[in-house]
Amino acid sequence: MAFKSRILVVDDDPEVCDVAAEMLRDNAHLAVATETDPEKAIGLVKGSQFDLILTDLMMGSHSGMEMLEAALEADPDTVVVFMTGYPTVENATQALKCGAYDFLVKPFQLGQLLATVERGLRKLQLSRENIRLKEQLALFKIAEAMGLTIHLSTALNQVLKLTMKEFHVEAASILLFDPSKPTPFVVQALQTQSGIDRSFLEGKTNHSLLAVKSKIVEIENVYASSVASEDILEQDRITTYLSCPLLIRGRVIGVLNMQRANVHHEFATGELQSLKVIASKAAYAISNSKLYDDLEKAYLSTIMALANAVEARDRYTSGHTVRVTYLAELIAREFGWDEERMFILSMGCSLHDIGKIGVPDSILNKPGFLNQREMTIMRKHTELGARIVEGIDFLRPCLPYIIAHHEWWDGSGYPSGLKDERIPREGRILAVADSFDAMVTDRPYRRSRSIEQAVQELVDFSGKQFDPAIVEIFLAALDKHREKIEVIYGAAVSDGSFRTAPAKT
Repeated sequence: MAFKSRILVVDDDPEVCDVAAEMLRDNAHLAVATETDPEKAIGLVKGSQFDLILTDLMMGSHSGMEMLEAALEADPDTVVVFMTGYPTVENATQALKCGAYDFLVKPFQLGQLLATVERGLRKLQLSRENIRLKEQLALFKIAEAMGLTIHLSTALNQVLKLTMKEFHVEAASILLFDPSKPTPFVVQALQTQSGIDRSFLEGKTNHSLLAVKSKIVEIENVYASSVASEDILEQDRITTYLSCPLLIRGRVIGVLNMQRANVHHEFATGELQSLKVIASKAAYAISNSKLYDDLEKAYLSTIMALANAVEARDRYTSGHTVRVTYLAELIAREFGWDEERMFILSMGCSLHDIGKIGVPDSILNKPGFLNQREMTIMRKHTELGARIVEGIDFLRPCLPYIIAHHEWWDGSGYPSGLKDERIPREGRILAVADSFDAMVTDRPYRRSRSIEQAVQELVDFSGKQFDPAIVEIFLAALDKHREKIEVIYGAAVSDGSFRTAPAKT
C-alpha cells in the first residue's frame, strides 16, 4: 500500500474546505481530510498524524493560532499554513514567530495552493532528513562505544534501549540462533511495553526464521483492514514486524526483532540503513563476547586445574573447597547477594588456597604442628595466591577471598593485620566457613572435632578471630540446613547444637 502525505484542511466555511480539498486530491501523492469545526479539528490533530495543516486564521470565536499550537505540540515538525482573506503584516509576523510556515491569501489559485503545499512538504522532508542524520550520528557514536564492551548483557541492553528510542518501537528483542537445537532461537534480551504478545519477539512466528534464511531484513506491515480508504481519517494504522539478521562473515548468529504499532507510515530507507549499522555492531558484540567467554573458560579451567592440583597434594583436604563453597553460600544468601556475586563467591572459594601451589609438600602434609619457619612459608600462600590471579581481569573480584580469609577480626591475622570491618566482607565470610570445615575434618596434625565442638569454638572466637555478626548468621543457617550438614559431614547433630552458646572464658 502506497503512503501519501497527510493533509488536513480546517475552515469554518465548508466551501473553502471543499475547494481546497478538490484541488489537492488531484495530486496522487496527497491524502486530504477536511474539518469545519475548529474544536473537532484540534481533537483530530491531537489524535492523529498530519504532515501539513491548512487552517483559516479566524474561525468565529476560535483562532488559527490555537490550531498551530495544538499541531506543534502533537508534532513539532508539522507544517502549518494559514489561509486568510484579511492579511496584515502584524498577523503574518505573529504567526511566523509562533511557528507557522506560510500564508495563503483567499481567494487563492490552484497553482498558488499546490506550490505552497509542495514547498511545505519539501521543507518537512528536509527537516526530517536533518533530524535523521543527527540521529544516525548519535547511533554511530553509541554503536562504536557498544562495540568496545565485552559484557554481552550490557551491550545487548544498549542495543534494545537504542532501537526502542530511535525507531519509536513498542517492543524489541535479540535472539541467538543455533540451528543444531530443536528450538533454534534463544531469547538473549527482550524489552517490551505491557500488553504486547511476545510470540514474535521470542521467535515463535515465522518472521525470525525468514530473516535467517534470506539474510536480509524481513518486514511485514499488518493493517486492521485490507480495504483502502480515500478518507485519511478512516485509514488504518499499521503494526510493523521487522526482523533483521545478525551476521558475522556471512553467517547468521541471531536476529534483532522490532515491533512498531499505531503508525501511518513504514520504516523509512534511512531508518533501515541505521538499523543495519546497529545490527552489525550487535553481531560483533555477541561474537566478541563469545570469544571473551571462551577465553574466560580457558583461564578458569587452567586455574581450577591448579587449585585441584593443590587439593590433590594435600590428602587431608579432599573436597574441602566444595564444602567451603557451600557453607559460604549459606551465609551470602542471608545477605541477599545476587547471582553475579554468588558466582564470584564460588570462584573465590574454589581458588582461596591456590597459593599453596608454592608450599612444599613437606610443610603441606607435615604430620604435626609447624615450626616458626614453616609457618612463615605457609602464611605466604595468601599473597602468592593473590599474585597468581591478580593479572587476570575476570578473576580480580576473587582477590578478597584469597588475600583476606586469614585476617582476624581483632587485627591479629595475616597477611595485612586488618581489623573488624576493614577486612573485606568476602574474607570474613570465608574465614568462618573455612575454619568450620577445617575443624570438623581430619588434618595432618590432629583428628577432626565434632560439629558441636566446632560450633563452640566459633562462638568462643567470635569478636576475636571472627566477625560476630557473620558467626550468628552462620549458626542460624546451619540450623536451617541441619539435614544437609549431617549428610555432608556424616554426623548426626543434636538439637540446639547450632544455637549461640556463651563464649568460654
